[in-house]
Amino acid sequence: MKTEAPKILVVDDEPKWLRLVSLYLGSRHCQVTTAVSGEEALQKVAQDQPDLVIADITMPGMDGYELCSRLRRDPATRVIPFIFLTARDQDQDRIKARKIGSDDYLTKPCPLERLLQSVETAIDRIDQARRIPLDQIGLSGHLDAVDLLDLIQSLELNQKTGALVLSHGERTATLYFKDGVIVEADIRSPKREEPLFVLLGWKTGRYLFIPDSAPDRMPITASMANLLLQDLLAMERREQEPVERAVQPVSAEPSAPEIPLVARVLARIEEVARHRASPATLADMQVVRLLVVGTAGSGTGDLIRLLVKDLSRSRWAAVGTEGGVADTTEFGRVAVSSHVVLHLIAVRAEKRFWSVWEQCLPGAIGAIVVVNPQMATVLPHVHAFLRARDTLAPALPVHILQPAAALPSSLPGLAADHLHTGPLRDTTVRLTVLDRLLEDWLATHQGRG
Repeated sequence: MKTEAPKILVVDDEPKWLRLVSLYLGSRHCQVTTAVSGEEALQKVAQDQPDLVIADITMPGMDGYELCSRLRRDPATRVIPFIFLTARDQDQDRIKARKIGSDDYLTKPCPLERLLQSVETAIDRIDQARRIPLDQIGLSGHLDAVDLLDLIQSLELNQKTGALVLSHGERTATLYFKDGVIVEADIRSPKREEPLFVLLGWKTGRYLFIPDSAPDRMPITASMANLLLQDLLAMERREQEPVERAVQPVSAEPSAPEIPLVARVLARIEEVARHRASPATLADMQVVRLLVVGTAGSGTGDLIRLLVKDLSRSRWAAVGTEGGVADTTEFGRVAVSSHVVLHLIAVRAEKRFWSVWEQCLPGAIGAIVVVNPQMATVLPHVHAFLRARDTLAPALPVHILQPAAALPSSLPGLAADHLHTGPLRDTTVRLTVLDRLLEDWLATHQGRG
């Protein structure tokens, strides 16, 4: 959260919820003011602009939808994070809330810890994006001078309309924004169109923002997290298509029997796939999704590349976005057998990426969190991710790998033996972490079904 206590306006005509939320957030070092109607909320926003608004939908007079819409239409208030906390639990309400610009949608009764997570995520995202305002970074620049996701979020928060054009070697990408919402994503290489996950791995190249540029194709309305999920599911669906897959053996590498730890890991991945498959899909290609989680500069891409090399050299060739390991910075693929494939997905650990966690965690079999010991604020991010795991996928095994001791030996929600210390480039260290994670998943799921 911010260094200063964030100012939060809670709007609800139910005295019970108004008091409960106010007391809870106040005890978590937030400055809380309240309003019982949309009209009163607008008055209080005009008097002292809050850092975040939490509002019910159904209220006398102006409802929560109209309150959010008015704040979004006013240039002075359009970037204030807005969270709906309501008893309405219909899909059409959630869709409407997203369309008018809400940051999150929570239903009553909502665990207060979940509400706090949403508050922290929204404020952290705003703070991070404000560090690179567009008038400072200009309309063009180098990707190695700015975090790409933070640049995207800055465009979202400033509700920009236009095209963000990116180049990375022979690849190009264009993200189209309308009032801060990504409405089209087009990423291409000389060979083909590519998924959005590829874009997140671009650490070098150029960017150019062209105001008021619009896509030629029919736009899609989706958040960054939803676009990522669509790409992820599309990749997994393509794995299951009944096509002949070319497999290239890697020469001059030892075979599985010569590397017992690799052989055990591969066998466990196949066992995980068998447990996850239903009788009707047992003969289909099974996709096992593993998350590699870390903050900026923690080495998630390095770990993915190394694990792909570790596991591929025993049986199968690594398959990256261009057919080689060098490009698999945010996504790795290992064909474990003719019916099992492992996907390694890099996910950011900062609190502002809650929406990405929400999409990726439930379908994963585990997460390896890579810690950058040079990052002074790493502990709050690890705590936030572990809390998110407890909410979104409580059975998901999580192991932490730190190159040097940086975290306490005991972390809430994490067993002491799930914290590993050792260099990423040590083959035994990284394979042991993966082996232990798979062992935990199997211990939890064997005997089910």
